[in-house]
Amino acid sequence: MSHRLVLAGLAAATLGLMLTVLWPATEPPTVAAPNVPSDWVPPPPGSPGSNLDEIASADVPSPSAASSVGGVSSSRPQLSRRATPAPSPSRPDSSTVPATPSTRPNPSPSRPAKPPSTTRPPQPEHLTPLPAWRERGLRSVSGGSETSIEFVNHRSRSVIVYWLDHHGQRRQYAVLHPSESYRQHTYVGHPWVVTDRRGRALVCFEPKRTPARAVIG
Repeated sequence: MSHRLVLAGLAAATLGLMLTVLWPATEPPTVAAPNVPSDWVPPPPGSPGSNLDEIASADVPSPSAASSVGGVSSSRPQLSRRATPAPSPSRPDSSTVPATPSTRPNPSPSRPAKPPSTTRPPQPEHLTPLPAWRERGLRSVSGGSETSIEFVNHRSRSVIVYWLDHHGQRRQYAVLHPSESYRQHTYVGHPWVVTDRRGRALVCFEPKRTPARAVIG
């Protein structure tokens, strides 16, 4: 009786070993690669959906029908084929762009031109001519203010202009031809005498505080 039990145990052990060796092992579940659409364009860096891993992680696996082999169930996850749409780059609305202010200056109002001045400067005062014989008593005196005399020759012949110094001596300054004139700087208290080409006195003049004209006629 004991021999039979031993043989039955050996047979059961052998059968279990054969089943273990010959029975196919359960395959581990495999994860399929994410299906990417053929027209998918990668978005710019830093924008949402720029990483392909995010697309795969966003897909929710749906469980497939389980198959049972020898009491062991196995399931393979299926990825959704729905892809995240790539965001389109934002474009600024042309209606919100502020208009550039015009820099064109405003034209200034025209002003009428001023009419040319028609006023003439005042003519210098004429000196009173002194007779030629007064030359003997005329001498220059110092301390007078500055002034000027414009000598004008209205004679038909040339004349000579002399200054009478502090001793009453003649000091020649200019020769004026007919219709000529010239301006002489002088002082109040300095007399002048005009002679002909031979030295004969014609007229004498004494300057004033304001510029004046000495007409030789």
